[in-house]
Amino acid sequence: MLQGNVIWVSACGMPSRQRYRVPRAWGSELMQELKQRILITGTFRFPEGDAAAARVLGIGKALRQGGYDVHFAGWEEDGRPEDKCGEGEFSYQGFSYSPQNQFRLRKLNPFSRLLKYLTMGAGAVRWLRRYSRVKRFDAVISYHGGVVYLLLLKFFCWRKKIKLIVDCTEWYDADSLPGGKWGVAAIDHELRMRVLNPWIGQIISIGRFLQEFYAVRDCRVFLLPPMVDLAESKWAAKKKIMAPGLRLVYAGIPGKKDTLHSVLLSLDVLHKEGHQVSLDLIGPTETEILSCVNNDIELLRRLRNRLNFHGRIAQSRVPALLQQADFSILFRPQRRSSNAGFSTKLVESLAAGVPVIANATGDIPAYIENGKEGILVDDETCDSIITGLRYALTLDKNRLSEMREAAQQCARRNFHYENYCDNLRGFVEGCQ
Repeated sequence: MLQGNVIWVSACGMPSRQRYRVPRAWGSELMQELKQRILITGTFRFPEGDAAAARVLGIGKALRQGGYDVHFAGWEEDGRPEDKCGEGEFSYQGFSYSPQNQFRLRKLNPFSRLLKYLTMGAGAVRWLRRYSRVKRFDAVISYHGGVVYLLLLKFFCWRKKIKLIVDCTEWYDADSLPGGKWGVAAIDHELRMRVLNPWIGQIISIGRFLQEFYAVRDCRVFLLPPMVDLAESKWAAKKKIMAPGLRLVYAGIPGKKDTLHSVLLSLDVLHKEGHQVSLDLIGPTETEILSCVNNDIELLRRLRNRLNFHGRIAQSRVPALLQQADFSILFRPQRRSSNAGFSTKLVESLAAGVPVIANATGDIPAYIENGKEGILVDDETCDSIITGLRYALTLDKNRLSEMREAAQQCARRNFHYENYCDNLRGFVEGCQ
């Protein structure tokens, strides 16, 4: 109990009237010690190195709001200089974090690369053993990680009686992994998803596909989509610069997940018809886009005045660029990886108040109503995309403004981290 500049603390196991008088500074430290500690570790680059970092930061904020003391141990090579607060210690938005240097890039021979892949994360477990001698964690949340790493982590948590929870956000297709179906990466991935995760049995799932998969295997599962902190200044509405035509934006690195070739072919068709449609590209370089279109230099040449390349920029600058567009775009083929995952790009677009043009994969239809928060097209083919863009071209300024408002309200209802604090705390408390 706070009284003046002191805190009165009842002695454990003694009548409530018998209390110790503790200096206020000591009391605040004691209250911090009484908080349960949670470590979030795994294959992310904290604090802003990738989409996975945004995912776990949202989880950290929800847990902190629920009363936990949260520490991060991402696998990034090093912390940011501006976050440094001591030898090997860093702080970001009030969270302490300890870089694990598991993603360090080095030239290795094939055997060493294979060994590094299989044992990646073992260093993080060794760090956890050392760190837990100083500060004990009550629970560990692991964002993905390979079989060897998770086995080591499971054994450590079992021995120390620490709760272990897996945050599951992807289920990759074998043909997107090095070596294909019978490659080491695909075998490791399938073992983790089908055997090790169900054995651990406590899962945070990013979407309904994974939730249902693990629920029927008697796992304790908590559905938690990507989250954002709408109180951050970067999400504040920026004045949109009015320009003729339709302005689209894509933010991210397409790789094999997103279908940008069909998008550019669609823009080419609309351009030949005389429509003004431009596309801002945040992340991919011109060389990467050329690879996406099978090195069709002529296509890029025809669209040169329609494409704006921004390259890789700081996460904090992305919302302001998003808000200059009429729509963001997200098209993915119907396959397991598209239905199991949940695009952070979609959530960030809605949070920025930008409606989305997308095809219906995964949980997208649960959040996007056609003509309200965005436009849903049949599939990722050129014909479907053109149909969606033609519809978007018919919308007047008032209708676009209504869709922008609906997009932001959708984000506030579904993706603001404060919506999940109590339920997430209940899930963690119920884990063993």
